[in-house]
Amino acid sequence: MIAAMAALILVSCGSSKEAVQLTTIPCQECKATAETFRYLGQEVSDSDYQSQYARSMAANVARTELAAMVSATIERVTDNYAGQIVNNENSDFSRNVKDLARTVVNQLVKGTPVTCEAKEAGSKKGSTIYYACVELTGKSVLDELANQISNDEKLRVEFEYEKFKKVFEEEMSKIQQ
Repeated sequence: MIAAMAALILVSCGSSKEAVQLTTIPCQECKATAETFRYLGQEVSDSDYQSQYARSMAANVARTELAAMVSATIERVTDNYAGQIVNNENSDFSRNVKDLARTVVNQLVKGTPVTCEAKEAGSKKGSTIYYACVELTGKSVLDELANQISNDEKLRVEFEYEKFKKVFEEEMSKIQQ
C-alpha cells in the first residue's frame, strides 16, 4: 500500500514538469550575418508581475552577449592586422586598439534598439519566456573605431584603414549564428 502511494505521488509530481514544445522559433531574423552582428536574448518570467522585468532583462542579456561577440571579433581583427602590419617591436599598437575597441563597443551597444521582441509560454506552468533581439552593423563598428583611432595621433601613424577594413570584413564573413 505504501509503495502504491509513493508511486502515485511520483507520477503526479512528474506530470507538472512536462515541457512545452516550440512551434515556431521567435525572431527568426535574429541571426548574425557578414554585415551585421545580432544576438537574441531571453529571460523567463514566473508571473505577470515579473513580465516587464523579464522583458528588460532579455534585452540586457542580448546587449551583453552582442558586446562580447563584437569584442571577440575586434580582438581577432586587431591580432590579425597587427600580425600583418605592425612590427614586433611595437606591440603597444595592438593593446591600445583593443582598449579603444572596448570603449567603442560599449558605447555603441548601449544605444542598440531592440529589433524584435517575442514571448511564449514557458515549460513551467504560468511562466513566460521573453525574447529580445539587438543588432549592430559591422560598418558602424568599423567606422567608429576608425574615427577614434584617427583622433589618437600615436595610433593614427600606424593605422592603415583599408588594410584594417579588409581584415575586419574577412572576420565578419566568418560570423555565423
